[in-house]
Formats: sequence, C-alpha cells, structure tokens
Amino acid sequence: MPKEEVVTVTTKGQITLPSEIREQLNIKKGSRMVVLIEGGWIFMRPVKRLSELRGILKETGKTSEELVREIRQEWDEKLEELT
Repeated sequence: MPKEEVVTVTTKGQITLPSEIREQLNIKKGSRMVVLIEGGWIFMRPVKRLSELRGILKETGKTSEELVREIRQEWDEKLEELT
C-alpha cells in the first residue's frame, strides 16, 4: 500500500525526505534520484548503479528495451491506482 507523507518545499526548491523513507530505500547523502513528472504527480526513486542494472538484465534474460517497456507499464498502472 502506498505511504503518503507531507513535506515542505524550501525557498531553494528543496525538500527533505522523511528518515523512515530514506532508510527504507537506502538513500544517503549524495544519493542520486530519478524524478518523473506525470499527470500532475511527481515520482522519485533512487538511481540504480550500473553494476546493479547489468545484474538485473542477466538475471531476467530480457533486453533493456523490454525492461523499460515493462517498467513504464508498471508506472502507468501505479499512477492509475493513485488517481
């Protein structure tokens, strides 16, 4: 089930992610994040290291294009659930 938190945007346009979320997703100082804007929503997730992504590709036996297509479909489904 999605967890919703309220954060405040600073004058510099920054937000602080709650510590529980940072711990759950292993987000540390200097972690890079992907930000996606879709239909009035902002989605964020940590950037995977290239070595992790290579391992995922090997394990699934799928091409990067297939994985991207599946991920986009999952994002669309999640967005539909939230709206």
